[in-house]
Amino acid sequence: MVLIADTSPLISLIIINKSDILKKLFPDFLLPLAVWEELDSHVQLKSYAKELNFLYQHVKILKGNQLIIPGIDKGETEAIQLYIELGVNILLIDDKKARSIAELMDIKCIGTLALLTLAKKKGLIKTLKPLFNQLLKHKRFFSKKLLNEILLMNDEKELG
Repeated sequence: MVLIADTSPLISLIIINKSDILKKLFPDFLLPLAVWEELDSHVQLKSYAKELNFLYQHVKILKGNQLIIPGIDKGETEAIQLYIELGVNILLIDDKKARSIAELMDIKCIGTLALLTLAKKKGLIKTLKPLFNQLLKHKRFFSKKLLNEILLMNDEKELG
């Protein structure tokens, strides 16, 4: 099963030191070049050289015509285009607008929280709560209410 990843989930995974679960869950994951460029130029990630070098090995350069989707950024657009071009299985994306557009195109999407939940179910991580605390600490865009709902569904205590 092949996964194409967008920038935002990768940033979240890097800052909570869980980018390795991508390779464990989806050994053949890919990144569009635009996603790599966004990661490589992201100020918050400058101290994560090891993680960035690991991700660079999975960059895929697009061939052919560039898709233009108004209202979403280049990384999200290239992720959608790669999904279509390569006929992959799943798109890792968090942005609501871009995800809605992808889903209208019959693209199967998951987000960071679903990926972490899957990793827990597969035994790759023990608990979600400390990771969710880190996401909040680093000001990632997840509501506390949603995080608590996921924790309760996974038999964990709510965030304080």
